[in-house]
Amino acid sequence: MKLGTSSLIVAAFVGPGTVLTCATAGVDFGYDLAWVLLFAVGATFVLQSFTAGTGILAGMGVGEAMREATRGHVQRVIVFSLVILGLWIGAAAFETGNLLGAAAGLEILTGGALRSRLIVVLLTVAAAVILVLDLKVLTTLLAALVALMSVVFIATAILAPVDWNAVVRGVAVPSIPAGAILRVVALIGTTVVAYNLFLHASATKGYWAGTEPHQAWRREMIGMAIFLPAGGIISIAILIAGASLAGTGTEVNSIADLAPLIEPAAGPAAGLLFGLGLAAAGVTSAITAPLAAALGVREIFNWSEDPKHIGFRGVWLSVLATGLVFALIGHNPLEIIIAAQAANGLLLPFMAGFVLYLTARQSAVRLPKWYLAVGVVVTVICAALGWRTLAWVWSQIGL
Repeated sequence: MKLGTSSLIVAAFVGPGTVLTCATAGVDFGYDLAWVLLFAVGATFVLQSFTAGTGILAGMGVGEAMREATRGHVQRVIVFSLVILGLWIGAAAFETGNLLGAAAGLEILTGGALRSRLIVVLLTVAAAVILVLDLKVLTTLLAALVALMSVVFIATAILAPVDWNAVVRGVAVPSIPAGAILRVVALIGTTVVAYNLFLHASATKGYWAGTEPHQAWRREMIGMAIFLPAGGIISIAILIAGASLAGTGTEVNSIADLAPLIEPAAGPAAGLLFGLGLAAAGVTSAITAPLAAALGVREIFNWSEDPKHIGFRGVWLSVLATGLVFALIGHNPLEIIIAAQAANGLLLPFMAGFVLYLTARQSAVRLPKWYLAVGVVVTVICAALGWRTLAWVWSQIGL
């Protein structure tokens, strides 16, 4: 039975940013932020179901739907500029984290024998080659390595000394400890990825072509109900693994300091497996981010679907190049990666609101009003958290 394209979305958000953001959230705040991941997975399901409906029932990508919804010239210029800017900035921010995360993984594997900046350059070239040649076999292999690391984190959460009562409280009782607001938005940003909204609609449109739309819609929703919670379990397992070090006095000053997290399951091979999985996660996500940005922009401008189109290639190359530049000039990769997730979280309310608007006005995508109301609640919560983060940042600047 075909289960759709949601596994692609999970593969896209379980990148180095997810591993590092969830792990450090556990180290710094214990189990207190587990509820954020539960909300984020639910929000991902709701928003991605909207874009899947656009792709399957309306037969359009999100970019195409935006072009259809904006008729006036001035309206199009404003909306297109905001969306393209948000999509491109979000993808470029993630790309920086992807390259740094992959480089950190390879540094662990090589014992620091290769310089970090050289690794980043080589990874950028490798991602460009994979995008140009469409090396799906290599991408599948890398995804398998990410899946292996994810399984090890789940095993660690089972084998490590875990206070399961505290885990239940962390999942069921929302709280934001002092100094945790930026991490809350980062956890949401690493799960509810704005560019995945474009990627999912484009993927479903092609995947279900020729299938009866409502049958395809039901199967896609079944697939989402399987794969998205699985991604959430992985994220929570990573946070639980990190929380096993909370209160022990362990300091996380670099990405390599997180490798011991999986020792309960991986034993002496923890460093090797962590480095390999992190590198694979970085490379797969380094491919996904620029591709999603290019797909969205192509749909907005109604470019040819030829992957060799100069505009299409220009977009993903610019995302790669920007990620490379910021990765080369960055200092602490851990801080940059968390900041990238937070930046996506701040952009998310605008993208979520626009997807909600498109879904509500499309005649081919008629969802129950209560479900649209859930989308409104998700968007409002994301906006409130984003606003609170901006207020916190402003207060820090004022100091």
